[in-house]
Amino acid sequence: MQDLRYPDSLTLARQLAGDLANRMRKSIEARGRVCIAVSGGQTPVAFFQALAQQQLPWDKVLITLVDERWVPETDPASNARLVREHLLQQQAAQAYFLPLKNSAADPVAGFMECENCLHEQIIRLDYAVLGLGHDGHTASWFPHSAALANAMSSSNAAWCCPVTDAPQHLQRMTLTWNLLSGCRHLFLHFEGPDKDAVFAAANDPAQLHDNAAMPVRTLLSQGDVPLSIYRTGVA
Repeated sequence: MQDLRYPDSLTLARQLAGDLANRMRKSIEARGRVCIAVSGGQTPVAFFQALAQQQLPWDKVLITLVDERWVPETDPASNARLVREHLLQQQAAQAYFLPLKNSAADPVAGFMECENCLHEQIIRLDYAVLGLGHDGHTASWFPHSAALANAMSSSNAAWCCPVTDAPQHLQRMTLTWNLLSGCRHLFLHFEGPDKDAVFAAANDPAQLHDNAAMPVRTLLSQGDVPLSIYRTGVA
């Protein structure tokens, strides 16, 4: 695990965008295309804007979401809306965007369509940039959620999973560990001393076995996929 710290949010965003773009460029050169997954919330906005400015053959890029709230794209809570407004801009507008939300009434009803779309469009997810919540969640893997067994289990063959007991009563669709564990590289992106404290608690060697309490530990305790931590602060 690589732990990288930067003095401020803008430097962090630019460095993460540049590092990811270099990896994306190499993947395109080697295989002709690249597939990435990104997270929502406010933290990624500066990163999205910096990534959109990178010189890439964007028509060979597929972008999907790590997770999505089951709301219309017109809703401010929509992660797809965030991506369209801040990442799919300038040359990056040429990228192919694959949302997780579809027209079904809820994520349970929309699961099979979402699962099929992922398999139709993606052979392998190359890179994923995940966030960190104050409760130790990442993606839409929430502590002690009924969805965790499907979301984090390596034995579950599905690439996505509906989450019906998310906080604030917003149902969601999330990618599963089964899909993310096939990435070439994972990134965990967060900011601020509060999140540093959450990360320290999640990374406590004595507690790494308790993934249900802090689901981000699924990323931290595994050794199969390279993981880079991008955060603000001084080591």
